[in-house]
Amino acid sequence: MTELFRTVHGSRLYGLNTPDSDYDQFIVTMEDNGKSSHRVDSSGRFDTVRVGWRTWLEHAESGSHQSVEALFSTRKTWSDGGGWLQPMVENMYITGPDVIHKYKRTITKFCYGPFKKRRHAVRLSLNMRDLRWRGRFDPQLTTAQIYYVNHMAQYEGGELADWLLND
Repeated sequence: MTELFRTVHGSRLYGLNTPDSDYDQFIVTMEDNGKSSHRVDSSGRFDTVRVGWRTWLEHAESGSHQSVEALFSTRKTWSDGGGWLQPMVENMYITGPDVIHKYKRTITKFCYGPFKKRRHAVRLSLNMRDLRWRGRFDPQLTTAQIYYVNHMAQYEGGELADWLLND
Protein backbone atom coordinates (compact mmCIF):
# COMPACT_ATOMS: atom_id res chain seq x y z
CA MET A 1 0.00 0.00 0.00
CA THR A 2 1.26 3.44 -0.89
CA GLU A 3 1.65 5.42 2.30
CA LEU A 4 0.72 9.11 2.33
CA PHE A 5 1.75 9.90 5.89
CA ARG A 6 2.18 8.45 9.34
CA THR A 7 2.04 10.00 12.77
CA VAL A 8 2.81 9.08 16.33
CA HIS A 9 -0.53 8.45 17.97
CA GLY A 10 -2.01 7.74 21.37
CA SER A 11 -0.37 8.68 24.65
CA ARG A 12 2.99 9.53 23.04
CA LEU A 13 1.26 12.09 20.82
CA TYR A 14 -0.70 13.65 23.70
CA GLY A 15 2.23 13.69 26.14
CA LEU A 16 0.54 11.29 28.57
CA ASN A 17 2.87 8.35 27.99
CA THR A 18 4.59 6.44 30.78
CA PRO A 19 7.61 4.12 30.52
CA ASP A 20 5.16 1.23 30.03
CA SER A 21 3.19 2.90 27.22
CA ASP A 22 2.97 1.15 23.89
CA TYR A 23 3.96 2.77 20.62
CA ASP A 24 0.89 3.80 18.63
CA GLN A 25 1.04 4.98 15.05
CA PHE A 26 -1.63 6.07 12.61
CA ILE A 27 -0.91 5.54 8.91
CA VAL A 28 -2.94 7.02 6.04
CA THR A 29 -2.55 5.28 2.69
CA MET A 30 -3.49 5.90 -0.91
CA GLU A 31 -5.50 2.66 -1.04
CA ASP A 32 -9.08 2.99 0.06
CA ASN A 33 -11.47 0.10 0.37
CA GLY A 34 -13.62 1.82 2.99
CA LYS A 35 -12.10 -0.09 5.89
CA SER A 36 -9.35 0.58 8.36
CA SER A 37 -7.11 -2.05 9.92
CA HIS A 38 -5.85 -2.19 13.46
CA ARG A 39 -2.91 -4.42 14.33
CA VAL A 40 -0.98 -4.99 17.52
CA ASP A 41 2.32 -6.82 17.13
CA SER A 42 3.04 -10.04 19.02
CA SER A 43 4.90 -8.19 21.79
CA GLY A 44 1.89 -5.96 22.44
CA ARG A 45 4.16 -2.89 22.32
CA PHE A 46 3.42 -1.65 18.79
CA ASP A 47 -0.12 -0.69 17.84
CA THR A 48 -0.85 0.44 14.28
CA VAL A 49 -3.98 1.82 12.64
CA ARG A 50 -3.88 1.89 8.84
CA VAL A 51 -6.63 3.60 6.84
CA GLY A 52 -7.19 4.86 3.31
CA TRP A 53 -7.27 8.61 2.85
CA ARG A 54 -10.94 8.96 1.82
CA THR A 55 -12.18 6.88 4.73
CA TRP A 56 -9.86 8.76 7.08
CA LEU A 57 -11.18 12.14 5.90
CA GLU A 58 -14.80 10.97 6.24
CA HIS A 59 -14.07 9.81 9.80
CA ALA A 60 -12.31 13.08 10.66
CA GLU A 61 -15.09 15.23 9.22
CA SER A 62 -17.68 13.26 11.22
CA GLY A 63 -15.77 13.83 14.49
CA SER A 64 -14.08 10.48 15.03
CA HIS A 65 -11.54 11.67 17.59
CA GLN A 66 -8.67 9.38 16.53
CA SER A 67 -8.94 10.54 12.91
CA VAL A 68 -9.21 14.18 13.99
CA GLU A 69 -6.10 13.79 16.17
CA ALA A 70 -4.19 12.35 13.21
CA LEU A 71 -5.41 15.24 11.06
CA PHE A 72 -4.11 17.87 13.47
CA SER A 73 -0.96 16.05 14.58
CA THR A 74 2.13 18.18 14.17
CA ARG A 75 4.21 15.01 14.25
CA LYS A 76 3.26 13.71 10.79
CA THR A 77 5.89 12.29 8.49
CA TRP A 78 4.78 12.73 4.88
CA SER A 79 5.90 10.27 2.23
CA ASP A 80 7.03 11.44 -1.19
CA GLY A 81 3.65 10.37 -2.57
CA GLY A 82 1.67 12.29 0.06
CA GLY A 83 2.65 15.81 -0.90
CA TRP A 84 -0.47 16.43 -2.97
CA LEU A 85 -2.66 15.95 0.13
CA GLN A 86 -0.54 17.96 2.57
CA PRO A 87 -1.76 21.52 1.74
CA MET A 88 -5.40 20.50 2.08
CA VAL A 89 -4.79 18.66 5.37
CA GLU A 90 -2.83 21.55 6.86
CA ASN A 91 -5.69 23.95 6.12
CA MET A 92 -8.66 21.88 7.27
CA TYR A 93 -11.05 22.79 10.04
CA ILE A 94 -13.41 20.36 11.78
CA THR A 95 -16.53 21.67 13.46
CA GLY A 96 -20.32 21.51 13.52
CA PRO A 97 -23.07 20.12 15.74
CA ASP A 98 -22.58 16.49 14.65
CA VAL A 99 -18.87 16.64 15.53
CA ILE A 100 -19.59 18.18 18.94
CA HIS A 101 -22.33 15.61 19.59
CA LYS A 102 -19.92 12.74 18.85
CA TYR A 103 -17.28 14.25 21.14
CA LYS A 104 -19.83 14.71 23.94
CA ARG A 105 -21.00 11.11 23.57
CA THR A 106 -17.43 9.78 23.77
CA ILE A 107 -16.52 12.05 26.70
CA THR A 108 -19.60 10.91 28.64
CA LYS A 109 -18.79 7.24 28.02
CA PHE A 110 -15.16 7.69 29.11
CA CYS A 111 -16.16 9.52 32.34
CA TYR A 112 -17.49 6.22 33.69
CA GLY A 113 -14.37 4.21 32.89
CA PRO A 114 -11.07 3.57 34.67
CA PHE A 115 -8.55 6.36 35.30
CA LYS A 116 -6.94 6.06 31.85
CA LYS A 117 -10.33 6.48 30.12
CA ARG A 118 -11.22 9.39 32.39
CA ARG A 119 -7.95 11.10 31.38
CA HIS A 120 -9.03 10.72 27.78
CA ALA A 121 -12.42 12.22 28.64
CA VAL A 122 -10.74 15.31 30.08
CA ARG A 123 -8.32 15.58 27.16
CA LEU A 124 -11.16 15.20 24.65
CA SER A 125 -13.10 17.96 26.42
CA LEU A 126 -10.15 20.32 25.86
CA ASN A 127 -10.05 19.31 22.20
CA MET A 128 -13.81 19.75 21.85
CA ARG A 129 -13.62 23.27 23.25
CA ASP A 130 -10.98 24.19 20.67
CA LEU A 131 -12.98 22.59 17.85
CA ARG A 132 -16.00 24.65 18.86
CA TRP A 133 -14.13 27.94 18.87
CA ARG A 134 -11.36 27.47 16.32
CA GLY A 135 -12.13 24.32 14.32
CA ARG A 136 -8.64 22.98 15.14
CA PHE A 137 -6.52 21.87 18.09
CA ASP A 138 -3.05 20.60 18.85
CA PRO A 139 -3.31 17.04 20.21
CA GLN A 140 0.00 17.48 22.03
CA LEU A 141 -0.86 18.75 25.49
CA THR A 142 1.03 21.52 27.26
CA THR A 143 2.50 20.93 30.72
CA ALA A 144 -0.42 22.83 32.28
CA GLN A 145 -2.94 20.76 30.32
CA ILE A 146 -1.28 17.51 31.41
CA TYR A 147 -1.55 18.62 35.03
CA TYR A 148 -5.23 19.54 34.51
CA VAL A 149 -6.01 16.24 32.77
CA ASN A 150 -4.41 14.17 35.53
CA HIS A 151 -6.06 16.23 38.28
CA MET A 152 -9.57 16.16 36.79
CA ALA A 153 -9.37 12.43 35.98
CA GLN A 154 -9.38 11.75 39.73
CA TYR A 155 -13.11 12.45 39.58
CA GLU A 156 -15.47 10.05 37.85
CA GLY A 157 -18.92 9.35 36.53
CA GLY A 158 -21.63 11.97 36.43
CA GLU A 159 -19.67 14.45 38.49
CA LEU A 160 -16.82 14.45 35.97
CA ALA A 161 -19.21 14.52 33.01
CA ASP A 162 -21.05 17.53 34.46
CA TRP A 163 -17.80 19.46 34.85
CA LEU A 164 -16.54 18.62 31.40
CA LEU A 165 -19.75 19.10 29.43
CA ASN A 166 -21.48 22.03 31.09
CA ASP A 167 -20.05 25.20 29.64
